[in-house]
Amino acid sequence: MLSPYPLQENDEYSYEFLTEQGIKYAIYFLDYSYMFSDYPAIAENVFSFNIDVAEGNADSSINDDRIGATILEVFKLFFAKLQNVTVYVCDSIDERQLARKRKFDLWFWKYNDGSLLKEDGIALIEGVEIYNSLLLHKKNIKLTEVILAYKELNERAGDK
Repeated sequence: MLSPYPLQENDEYSYEFLTEQGIKYAIYFLDYSYMFSDYPAIAENVFSFNIDVAEGNADSSINDDRIGATILEVFKLFFAKLQNVTVYVCDSIDERQLARKRKFDLWFWKYNDGSLLKEDGIALIEGVEIYNSLLLHKKNIKLTEVILAYKELNERAGDK
């Protein structure tokens, strides 16, 4: 397996790394409990997963497999707390959400060591399909409850 890029840990839920092409990425988890407020037994452990280009042009690193390996390292740190749950929402502002979903799916299937589960969903909001994924550790004691809540939230996403 490829070695990941060296990580700079900013805090428990925030990291940065620099690729060989000079592109700096920021990976971070934000409190997402408000989305699961109807499910108080699991809400406190739910975070959104985010990856942003902090510096440089990401188009020059499209085929850099070490990026996926580095994200796996971040997930290992995050899921060391077995009850942590993360939701990845594919940004649709530039209409490249499907490309983001495919890239994230590829990274997951290529680098997952078997300890994580991924559940995919689509939230239909004002006619726009929002692709998203739930990730959680297979040993999460509330696994079934989390997955059911996630599916329910996707189903009623446009009901507001």
